[in-house]
Amino acid sequence: GINAEYGEFLEFYEVRAQLKALLMQQITHFRNSFPFGRPDNALKTTIKLLEQVLTHKIELKVDLPDLLGYEEEEMSGLECRKQTRKCLEQGAYINYLQISRQTLTEQLQTPGLDDMVKLADACIEFLQETLEHYGEALNVYERMMYEMNETFWQLYGVDMESVLADQDPGSRDILPLFHKLNAYFYEEQELRYGKFHMHLSEVFAPHIVSYLEKEETTLREELDDALERETWLNENCTEDFSCCAVQDIVAQVKNNQKLVAELRWPDKTFSEHLQSRTQKTTADIFDCFVSKVFEVLKTCPRLQRSVITYTSVLPDEVCVMMNSCITIRLYANELCGNATNSNSSEYCYRTEINDQLTQRIDVMFEFVCSQLCQCLVNLLDKLGRYDKDSILSHIYTIMGPKLAIVEPLFSHVRQNNVQIKQEIHPSSTCHLLLCWYNSLLTTIAEWLTKRENIDMHHFQLVAISTIFKTLFSEFSSQGLTEEQLRNATYRTIHNRIEYEETMNTLNIDTTRTYAYGYSSDSSAD
Repeated sequence: GINAEYGEFLEFYEVRAQLKALLMQQITHFRNSFPFGRPDNALKTTIKLLEQVLTHKIELKVDLPDLLGYEEEEMSGLECRKQTRKCLEQGAYINYLQISRQTLTEQLQTPGLDDMVKLADACIEFLQETLEHYGEALNVYERMMYEMNETFWQLYGVDMESVLADQDPGSRDILPLFHKLNAYFYEEQELRYGKFHMHLSEVFAPHIVSYLEKEETTLREELDDALERETWLNENCTEDFSCCAVQDIVAQVKNNQKLVAELRWPDKTFSEHLQSRTQKTTADIFDCFVSKVFEVLKTCPRLQRSVITYTSVLPDEVCVMMNSCITIRLYANELCGNATNSNSSEYCYRTEINDQLTQRIDVMFEFVCSQLCQCLVNLLDKLGRYDKDSILSHIYTIMGPKLAIVEPLFSHVRQNNVQIKQEIHPSSTCHLLLCWYNSLLTTIAEWLTKRENIDMHHFQLVAISTIFKTLFSEFSSQGLTEEQLRNATYRTIHNRIEYEETMNTLNIDTTRTYAYGYSSDSSAD
């Protein structure tokens, strides 16, 4: 401090008040006072000078009570910083109004989303220029630049919220504005996750949720439309064996997931919620697709039991339907989440939907195979005529049964095996062949179970044994393993045949020896 007389003090205070007002005005209007940061360090020097002016203290030689009011004007360093920040906040308000008027000068009506995007561009450009030319000076006090920017964006937020309030719920038009602002805040490390950045998340969250709800409804409607348009023709399939409906649905799902990923939502919890929601929607849509396709498949005219003959092969349209479901399951592994991270609260739907789709596809395979087994059912019905407790058994025995009646069945099985190998998605070929094999064995096992307390006719035994060994040989040649082929059903049939052969040997009778006219040398166990 300096010692001063009363008159000197009054003169000093008057000069200091004028200097204070001048300095505060220059700081408030720093862009006009120091264009492009010129002269160098001028703004920084001005801020330092204001601090000195506000904190300088004078000691009087006389003690006058009426001077106490002047002494109260003296400020500490902390209060000085507050005063500087107040100037910058006022400056932010002035600058924002100026930019808003310049950007929307031709706007006659209430500003819309496009106008807010333009205003956001102008604000971003303004703040980037400010940082470039005045960043060092404005950071003379800690976080002073940050607080000025937050004030600036809060002013923008008022206009933004009034515009968003007029938008339709679920409108996609809001996304460009959010992307623009969010991308800027992510790039600005000081503003990232700041007050306005998180406020931005709160304001847009209801709009994003409404948009996703609308997209989910649209997606389900498009699924129904796509299935109605689908022709299930091979020529319309893509390289991954799927139909056009699959490609349409997968494209929509990918777009939704890409949109959520590109949002880069500031709030981690809500971001995980959005990701989990899109994965759940994807899982539901895929499950619904497979269910609806199965319903269509069950009504396929060429797959009805009444039209299945020995010359029937798995219809091409049924192959397309099954391939589409298989492809959907493969996409589920990709689009319904990665393996669950134990360090994350994110829920993974991949395992759940994969198991669910696998079960549905297995049911579909079993249905298709059971339909194709109609030829074997018809053949076994013919063999049932030789049941010993049947009235007509003796008549059919006298007519001379021929083993040639089983040959069309083998041709039927081979043709369908070829169709499966050529037309079914490679990832599920072996599984469908195994299902086809198991269906055939189950049909035979059920036929034998019905005759559990009846000794088999010699012709029945030879025919069943021939069918059993030939099926084993045929499916073994298609690549099924010994473990897959020799399952519990196989062992049950094998034991029954061995038992019946043993009984036939013990009770050999010349009246049951016939020339069946068929060689089974090619059969193999």
